[in-house]
Amino acid sequence: MSHVATLLLLEAEAETSLFSPDQFAGYAVTAVITIFNILLVFIIFRLFFYKKVMKIINGRQEALDAELEAAKKSKEEAQAIVDSSKETIDEAKRKASEIMEDAKASAEKQSQAVINQANEEAQHIIERAEDDAARMKRNAFETMKDDIADLSVQIAGHIIGDAVSKEELKKSAAKHTEEILDKEVEKSE
Repeated sequence: MSHVATLLLLEAEAETSLFSPDQFAGYAVTAVITIFNILLVFIIFRLFFYKKVMKIINGRQEALDAELEAAKKSKEEAQAIVDSSKETIDEAKRKASEIMEDAKASAEKQSQAVINQANEEAQHIIERAEDDAARMKRNAFETMKDDIADLSVQIAGHIIGDAVSKEELKKSAAKHTEEILDKEVEKSE
C-alpha cells in the first residue's frame, strides 16, 4: 500500500501543478473566452456608446477651445486697457507739468506786477512826502522870515530909533533875510 499511496500522491501532485496539461488547457479556454468577451464589449461599445462618448469629448474640446479663446481675448483687452491707462497717466502727467509751469509763470508775472506796483506806489509816496517836506520847509522859512523881519525891525527900531522909517527897515530886513534863507535852503537840499 505504500506503493499505491505514493502513486496516488504523485498523481494528485501532477494534477494540481500549474503547468499541467489540464491546467494549461483551462488557461487557454479562459484566454479565448476573455478575448471573445473583450471583442464583444468593444463591438457593443462601438455600436451603442462610441458616438455619444465622442460627441461628449468633442463638445468638451470645443468648450475648452472657446474658453481659451475667451481668455486670450480677455488678456488682449486687459493689455489694451493697461496700455490705454499708461497713455492716460502719461498724458495726465504731461498736462500736470504744463499746468505747473503755467501756474509758476503766472505767479512770477503776478509777483513781478505786485512788486512793480508796490515800487510805483512807494515812489509816489516818497515823491509826495518830499513835496510835503519841501512845502512845509518853505512854509516854515516863510514864517521864520516874517518873524525874523519883524524881530529885526523891532531891534533896529530900538537901536536906531526913528531915524529910519519902519518901512525902510522892513524892506531891508526882508531882503537880507531872504538872501540868508535862500542860501540855507540851497545848502539843505
